[in-house]
Order: sequence, then C-alpha cells, then structure tokens
Amino acid sequence: MKETKTRYDSLLDSYQRWLNGFTKLAIINGMCHPNIQSSHHLMVGNLYFPGTRLVTAVVPHCLYPLIYDKQPPEPLSVITDMQISLGTDQKILMRHPMLEGILLSECIRLKQRPLANKLISLLQQFCITKHRFKLVWLCWYDLMMGAPLEDWLENLKRKKSEELSVWLVERQEENVFLKNMMDEYLLFTVN
Repeated sequence: MKETKTRYDSLLDSYQRWLNGFTKLAIINGMCHPNIQSSHHLMVGNLYFPGTRLVTAVVPHCLYPLIYDKQPPEPLSVITDMQISLGTDQKILMRHPMLEGILLSECIRLKQRPLANKLISLLQQFCITKHRFKLVWLCWYDLMMGAPLEDWLENLKRKKSEELSVWLVERQEENVFLKNMMDEYLLFTVN
C-alpha cells in the first residue's frame, strides 16, 4: 500500500528543494564548503511563539536532537496537517539565503510577521557574516525551546556590534553542543 503524502511533507519537500538548490549553487561558486550540506537537512518539528501554543513548523534537523535528544517527533494528526498553510514567502527566500530564508519564511507563514520584521532588521543591523549565522541558529534554537523572545523582539536592536559579540559568546556557553554545531557551520562557510 502506498503511503499518503501529507501537506507538511509537501511543504518540507518544497523548502528542502529550495535549500538544496541554493546550497549547491553556493558550493559551486566557492561560497561555502560541501560539508555545509549536513547542516541543511530540514524536518517537521515544533516552534513556540509568544502568546501562542505549540505550532508545527519546518526546522533544521540537526537542532532537533539538541533539544529533544533521540525522541522522534509526534506524528501529525490529520486535522493538524489539513490546517496548515502551504504558502512560503518566495521574496523572503530569494532575499535571504539558506537557513535564514527558511526561518523568516516560516515566521511569516505562521503569521509571526512582527518577529520576522525584527529578525530582518537585526540581520541588516549586524551584517558581519558570523553574527548573522549565529543569530539565525540561536533564534531557531530559542523558538524550538520555547524560550522568551524579549531579546529578539526588543533587546538586541539596542546593542552595538561589540555588545552583540559578547551576547553571542554568552549564549553559546549555555549549550556546548550548540556552540560546536555553530562553530562547525561557520567553518564551512567561506568568507
């Protein structure tokens, strides 16, 4: 018997195809090392936005075990699957490459436009490549953990570049596995 494809599978496939294509193009043009592909696998997981319950979303696969250990995600109910929007933001994906674009598109798809706007502003404010990548990874992590988002919504925009560097180091010290994963990711990006 053929397994039925869910709407989330279609959304995941769409994002993964886009990310694979962009990653391949970046590798061919010498913008990153081929090993970066191991960090660019996506899966269906959960996010927590302020004032909302748990929402199902597309997330980086490598973050999932850092948060949930080896526990597989709960299967989606038919009702949950049927209620999702399949609308990705193509303009955001084109303007914001790799995982950054997926994160922003998911925020917009899940009706979290204010958070997406704050993230876009932060990524423009802190345009140093390593800062951008770390901000994206830490935002994904916080959303998956259900951590308070005051830093993302209010506090980070007030920081200077040096203060952001300190904040990033402090945040990385909270989880050695996340730090190692982010450092490895940066190693695979060519500046």
